[in-house]
Amino acid sequence: MARRWRAYSAFVRTEFEDPAPSGLWRLRGLLRGHQSQALIMLEEQAFLRKEYTPLSLYTRRLAAYNNRIDQFLFNKLNQKAWLDHVMPSVAPPMTHYVAGQHLVDLAKPEERLEFGTILSLVNQKGELFLKPAAGGHAKGALRLVHAPEGLQVNGRNVHAREWLDGFLRQKPDAYTISEIIRQGTWSETFFPPTLNTLRVLTGTHFSNHRTVILAATMKMGRPETYPTDNWKIGRGGISALVDPLNGVLGPGLSYNSETRGRQVSERHPDSGVQIRNAVIPNWDVVKSRMLRLASQLPYPGLIGWDVALTNDDIVIVEANTTPGLAIHESHASLRRTPEQRAFWAEMGIRDKPRST
Repeated sequence: MARRWRAYSAFVRTEFEDPAPSGLWRLRGLLRGHQSQALIMLEEQAFLRKEYTPLSLYTRRLAAYNNRIDQFLFNKLNQKAWLDHVMPSVAPPMTHYVAGQHLVDLAKPEERLEFGTILSLVNQKGELFLKPAAGGHAKGALRLVHAPEGLQVNGRNVHAREWLDGFLRQKPDAYTISEIIRQGTWSETFFPPTLNTLRVLTGTHFSNHRTVILAATMKMGRPETYPTDNWKIGRGGISALVDPLNGVLGPGLSYNSETRGRQVSERHPDSGVQIRNAVIPNWDVVKSRMLRLASQLPYPGLIGWDVALTNDDIVIVEANTTPGLAIHESHASLRRTPEQRAFWAEMGIRDKPRST
C-alpha cells in the first residue's frame, strides 16, 4: 500500500509540473493515474480501450524491476565508461566533465583544468554540447557555439565571462561536455538545427536475458525545442513510429496548442520534408547493434536508447533507465505482439492495465 501511495504521489507531482490540456483532462488523468498530456495524445479508441500503461503503475514496476540497471547506468558518465568498453564505436564523443569549478579531461583524468578552459575548447572545436550527467528530458542542455560576436549559448549571444560566472553559481557538478555529433544526411534533412534521434525501447528479459526491441520512434526537433529534439509528450518536437520490420516511418505526431489535441502530419511542419514512408537507412544494422547492446547489459531490464544516425553507423547519445512510454503509446499500443506481451508480463504489466 505504501508503495502504491508513493508511486501515485510521484505521478501527481509529475502531472502538475506542466499545464493540463483542460480541467477535464486533468481530472481524467488523476482518476486514471496517468498524465493528462499523455492521455490526450492517444487515438480516441486507444483512450477508450485503455491501451496504455498508467504512469502510477509503471512507476511501481520500474522501481521493483529496473532498480539494478538504473543504479548501474543512470549516470551518463557511467554510460560513457561502459560503452567505451563494450562497443566503443558507438560511444558518445564525451571529452570532459565538470568537477566543482574545474574540468576533468577524460583523456588525462589526472589533470584538473580551470573551468574557463571551456572557452578555448569552444574556440578550438567550434561547438560543444553540455548536459547534466544525471539529468533527463533535455533539462539543462546547452549548446555552446563560437561565433564572430563571441559566445552563443543555445542560439543566444552572451558575454563569455558573465556566462561562466552564472553557470558556476549553479554548482554544475558532473555536467558532461561533448563534441557535437554529426548526424547523417537522412536524419538531418528533417530539421537541420537539431540532432534528430531515434528512440529505441529494448527489453532484456528477467527470465533468460533474451533481448527484444519493444518499440522504435523517430524524434525530430522544431525551433521551440532547440538545441534538442525533445518530444516532451507532444509539447516539443515531432515523433514518428518506426516499423520494426523494415524501418519505415509512420506519420509525424505532435500537439496542437490551438485545438488542444494530437496533430498528425505527413510532412515536417518547418522543413516540409516528407515523414510518412521515409525509410531509416541500414535499418537491419541499427537493429542488430541495439539488440547486441541490450544483451551486453549486466542486468536485465528496460532501456530507452537515444540513437544518432550517422552516415556510416550509429552513436548512442544516452541510455534512459526510466524511459517514458508515451512517445511510443501515442502512436500504437505496446502490447500488440506476443513478444511485447511476454516482456511486460515479466514486469507485472498485464494486457489490460488496472486502475490505481
